Amino acid sequence: MNEKEPSPLAVHKDAWSQKDLLEGIIQRYIPTRSHVGGLWPTWEIEADQADEKLPELNSYLGRLGWMARLQRGDVDQLTTIPLPHHQFPGSRIHIYMWSASLITLLLSALRWMENGRPSGGWFVESEFLDALIGFAFPVLFTLFLASFIQTRISAKLGVRTGHILPIPDPSVLLWLFSGLSTSFFIWPFGIFFIPTLPRMDARPWPDRKSLAWTSVSVPIVLLVSGFVFWTLGLILAPDAYLLTGEPYRANPPFLIELISTAFDTSFQTTLDWGHPFFFAAGFLTLVGWLLMLPIPTFPGGRLLVARMGIQEARSSGTQILMFMLLVTAALFIFDAFNGFTIWIPVLSVAIPLLLFMGGDSRIPVLIDGDRPLNEENHRRLGLVLFIAILFAIPSQFPVEPVERWDAEATYSLDVDVYAELDDVWNASAMISLENPSMENRNYTVVGSILGTTLWTAELSCGEEICDGQLEPGEATSIELLFTHENTSHQPTFLDYQIDVTFDKTEHQEIGTIHPNMTGSVGAEWYHLRSGEEVLTCLDVYLEESANISFPDLGSDWMPFLWLEGQVGLNQTLETTDNIVCLDGVDQALPYNVQSYLRNVALGNATFVVGFDSTWPHIVSASEDGWFIDEQHPIGTPFNQEGTTLYQENESSCPDNENLVTPPHNGSAIWNWNISVRPAAKIPSIGPDEVLMIKLAPNTYIHCYQDEGIATKFSIQKGPNLILYDGSEPIRLWDAPRTATSTELTIALFNNGTSDVVLRHSTLGDVEWDLQNLTDSLSPGWNNLTLGVPSSVINTYQLTHQDGAILITFGGYLEAEP
Repeated sequence: MNEKEPSPLAVHKDAWSQKDLLEGIIQRYIPTRSHVGGLWPTWEIEADQADEKLPELNSYLGRLGWMARLQRGDVDQLTTIPLPHHQFPGSRIHIYMWSASLITLLLSALRWMENGRPSGGWFVESEFLDALIGFAFPVLFTLFLASFIQTRISAKLGVRTGHILPIPDPSVLLWLFSGLSTSFFIWPFGIFFIPTLPRMDARPWPDRKSLAWTSVSVPIVLLVSGFVFWTLGLILAPDAYLLTGEPYRANPPFLIELISTAFDTSFQTTLDWGHPFFFAAGFLTLVGWLLMLPIPTFPGGRLLVARMGIQEARSSGTQILMFMLLVTAALFIFDAFNGFTIWIPVLSVAIPLLLFMGGDSRIPVLIDGDRPLNEENHRRLGLVLFIAILFAIPSQFPVEPVERWDAEATYSLDVDVYAELDDVWNASAMISLENPSMENRNYTVVGSILGTTLWTAELSCGEEICDGQLEPGEATSIELLFTHENTSHQPTFLDYQIDVTFDKTEHQEIGTIHPNMTGSVGAEWYHLRSGEEVLTCLDVYLEESANISFPDLGSDWMPFLWLEGQVGLNQTLETTDNIVCLDGVDQALPYNVQSYLRNVALGNATFVVGFDSTWPHIVSASEDGWFIDEQHPIGTPFNQEGTTLYQENESSCPDNENLVTPPHNGSAIWNWNISVRPAAKIPSIGPDEVLMIKLAPNTYIHCYQDEGIATKFSIQKGPNLILYDGSEPIRLWDAPRTATSTELTIALFNNGTSDVVLRHSTLGDVEWDLQNLTDSLSPGWNNLTLGVPSSVINTYQLTHQDGAILITFGGYLEAEP
């Protein structure tokens, strides 16, 4: 053979199988011991040079479409598996999904911006551009930055990964065009989730280090960017602006809330006026935190594998622990199962992944998955995980509607319990007003003293009416000062009324302040009905027993007046007594001797009190009702313009803003059955018109809203009677009256068609001459003329008595000639 000729190649007698080929290649780098078999070719190897030669081996196998995965143990094994093909999608799908995400982000921002923006917009006047600059661009830019950083880190660590592919949330279209409340808008971000294509679990990872740092790159970028946008939102947060509907609010993670609350007491209010950056930051920090959770296919799940190893991470014990932690946090930290909240879609994704993929040891694909992280990487990753999970933990409601946006303004009272004596007697009531809403609230405060009294009241604003406007979140206080400057008489009870009006909502507070004395009395006498009897009463307050008397009522009045339960006009009161009442032969007498009741002595103190002449009326009406026409008007007190009439309910004078007059069919007779329409304005009667008010036996209230006067009366079944005082008709005719001239004429109009029995009685020590008094009232006019006796006080009173009319005449203390 010529020495220059090449040596012949050795040729195997049989063709190599794929296993033989792979084994031959492997033996060039790593010595093998024996073939183990299995689904994919597996060999026991000598692992002395595996750490150094495995990357070179995989570099060579990669050109053939294979890779080798090392499994360490008592016996090291090397398994060859095919490299995945065609995992990377084309650029077209990325363009579609990113474009669709841009649209849903814009629509989402427009949805929660439509309820209000500052004048001139957040950045520009265009709402569309505002949504783009304030929400869509920050989110998409951050996702693009996170995707770019992830691919660079993975490439540096020897793995080719794809870009983030945002999944748009089409449900925003439902909320945008359905008109549903924002309270149903539980995921208001426009992007549902942000996977990477190809799936990160399906990519071959050289070791745990490359898997760990690539996995945490995206969550870290999202969290850091989110914290930046939270800070920018707080810096750029606006003042109040006009709202047209219920706004939406993003709640910050723990770290932002902790820092902001420590330095800014108005932090929570600032969040309500949500800057668009808040929503961008809320999405980024929420999603970044969720990605850090140890859920299979999540970056946090891959981080768990990188730190624990695939076998331990996928063990049943670990997965049960993860499941219990997830459910416990959802239940006790986030209250996730209390209604349909934002956590429902999160849990609907997380729990199935944990249950069905938590035990799958095939993912993620690790080439050398049994080699643990070094101590430095393990410590750094643990610190990153701790900081992210703790400081980025979201609030119970990451996003929520601001229900207080149109809340009613509130008020509170801080009233002195006792009036104190300094230079003069004084007391005060502090009225605190607060507007918790996000709208301006107009307010009006009026303070007054009830009854006839020597107390005076003054508001701190210096006007009779304090009014103004509360801006959103604003509070103010108004003081109502009470003063009693009369030093010759001790102060009576202070009965006050405070009216607070917010826009069209009215509130009223009535209370009593007692002087800081051992005993005091009310400001006024008043009538108190007890069945058929009417007493005249006065409130008292005692801290120790004391005697009460009336200096101006001499012994001459003792046959006619006495204190209830007593023989005369003196009584020793105990601390348990809170009222004294005058009784007498004639219930009309105290009303007519009220000037003698002005001075009240209680113990060693003397008080000057007034007299409330309001009478608890009981009059009669027939089944036909009151007949009202031009000749017989409705009369006092019903004749004021715009007054209203009610059957009694829980309020003495309800708001009549929406009340109208009873319906009228256009005929001459206007019928109003108050049992059918229990509340209405009293109509004005024109010429040739008749109003018939049908009043069933009941209690009624007449309201004169302009003056705040309410007149309460009861109706019994009986005759329709009108008493005339001069030319003024009086339909509530049962109040006591006084005869001051020598001759009395009582003009009565019987509106019925039959006679009414007329009864009479006399009381007192001076007789009336009633010989000319008839025993019945005929239909129509009845004029009763009587001589008035020469008494100090002459009284008369009409009352209804079982279908008849009783006139009680009183003459007391014969006058000196």
